[in-house]
Amino acid sequence: MHNIFNDEQKALLNLPPRNDTEAESLAHYNFPEGLLKFEGQEFIFPDGFNVDVIAKWLEESLLSVEIEVDAVIQAECARCLKVTSLEISENLGYLYYLHSAEEEAVDDFGDYMPVEIDYFGKVIDIMPQIQESIFTLLPTKVLCKEDCKGLCPNCGADLNEGPCSCKIESVDPRLEALRNFVIE
Repeated sequence: MHNIFNDEQKALLNLPPRNDTEAESLAHYNFPEGLLKFEGQEFIFPDGFNVDVIAKWLEESLLSVEIEVDAVIQAECARCLKVTSLEISENLGYLYYLHSAEEEAVDDFGDYMPVEIDYFGKVIDIMPQIQESIFTLLPTKVLCKEDCKGLCPNCGADLNEGPCSCKIESVDPRLEALRNFVIE
């Protein structure tokens, strides 16, 4: 399985005519199945993922780009290590603006994540924002279910399947002093 992003990958978006704030540019990108390593965890995209993009001029030097990501990911549960599937689907907005634009104009569009560029040509590469969108949508902690009991620290049994056969009552040595603590 290959990494879903590589250094040479580009996602070129044709820009709508600059003098027409009603025109939109639409694009669809389909990424094949692959693997993504992020924050020490591996995420598998078994069916790849789709990205839909809408670009529209808000002003002469302000371009809104809406990026919608749809994917099913698989990753190990942080507690029991079972592979679990999660669906991610979100629409994120980016505001492309010229380096020379007034900061106040950019601040007026607070719901968008700003992207400063040097010039607008006929196309822009939105791959960095697609990658950022994916990274933003990935969970920081994957759980197979909210109340996952995890694995027994002694024998490694999956506690979701029932109690383990450990007879040893283990207490974290850092908490041993609390064993005789009585609340009155």
